Amino acid sequence: MSAFEILQVLQTEVGPRRAGTPGEDRAQAWLKARCEGWGLPVELDEFKFIGSTAYRSFVSLLTLGLIATGVILMTADQFLLGLIPFGVLFIYFNFINRKIELRLANTPSHNVIAGLRRPISDYMAEPQKGPAILICAHYDTPHNLAAWLTPLRELLRFFGPLGFLSLILLAVSWILQLLCLLLDSVACRELSGDLSSILGNITLILNAPYFAYLLAGSLTGLLAKKTDAPGADDNGSGTALVLELARRLQANPPANTEIFFAFWGAEERGLFGSRQFIRKFGAQLDREKLQIINADCVGVGQTLTVHTGQGTWTRHRTDPCSVARIERLAVQFNIPTVRSWESIISGGSSDHAAWIDRGFNQVISLLRENLRPPNWPIRLLAAVLRIPDANMLELKHIHTPADTLAVIDPQVLGTTVDLAEAYVREIAG
Repeated sequence: MSAFEILQVLQTEVGPRRAGTPGEDRAQAWLKARCEGWGLPVELDEFKFIGSTAYRSFVSLLTLGLIATGVILMTADQFLLGLIPFGVLFIYFNFINRKIELRLANTPSHNVIAGLRRPISDYMAEPQKGPAILICAHYDTPHNLAAWLTPLRELLRFFGPLGFLSLILLAVSWILQLLCLLLDSVACRELSGDLSSILGNITLILNAPYFAYLLAGSLTGLLAKKTDAPGADDNGSGTALVLELARRLQANPPANTEIFFAFWGAEERGLFGSRQFIRKFGAQLDREKLQIINADCVGVGQTLTVHTGQGTWTRHRTDPCSVARIERLAVQFNIPTVRSWESIISGGSSDHAAWIDRGFNQVISLLRENLRPPNWPIRLLAAVLRIPDANMLELKHIHTPADTLAVIDPQVLGTTVDLAEAYVREIAG
């Protein structure tokens, strides 16, 4: 059975499997039965996520309100008062957000984790661990985005980077204004005040599409009736890839390396399954001996994205040897590659992010979509912030009703599985 055939069965027998729905329970049972049918030992790892779909909408509205308040106050020559909303946002997202999410996470779910030879709990219990490979994907599916948000999202491709650049310039003018206050120079204060006022108005104009998108998306999340995306590519394709690798490796297992297969839950709610797993068990795993392969949206598009690192202010680079290895193997399979650094430019993330944040840098994230060349505002913002590999991909079908089996290219999915198997067998030795 090929990966595409596995995907067909998944979409037919399970269907949409959004976290917190009966479809999620069906997916867990289906994955467990499928792995056990191949003779793999399976464990269900319980975790909790935020069950309310309104949570992120409230956070977005709060963010919008604080940013707009800060800019308006500074534009009105209330510099010190305008700093307060931005300070609140900085403290919240850097020190408070994760703690609040842990406290609000009270809806139970399960990761499904299989081992090639033995359960992963047995491996983690060993004091002296050998090399291991964790091949993973998230199995849950998202809500559909409102169709009328698409035009706003396209506007953000252009105006989003310009808006962020204007915020940087505005911050520079605020620093100048603060220096003028310290120097007690009337002329300097007047000049910096005029500059801040002009830049503030420009910032409000350039960020208007972002404010509109944030407001519309938040209100839609709170008030509109929600429907579930089919999830064939996101992330039925990644789930099928992991299952097909499990079948192949079980039939011809590597001799000297432990292999485990993880299917994470509640990724679409904020990477909860992988984050909670690492939080509980990360200290029991060896960063030097564990290699991770994450598959997310691997059924559409010719280009393979090679993840090189993540972060805008605090940066974490992935292992250069892993990057070079997957690029070399991709050439053998005639798969074009492009490097991508996850940041404010590239947008969303996947389950590999939590591992890299915890210091597990031997990570490969498999993502196949069509490359969308960055426009000049993106290139300019990347140059200012010194963000490497600032590439963007075309993801129009995901989180929409169009994410069905009809968009999947069986050859794309099949060659990605072949590439992943070659990668596993090479690092397994």
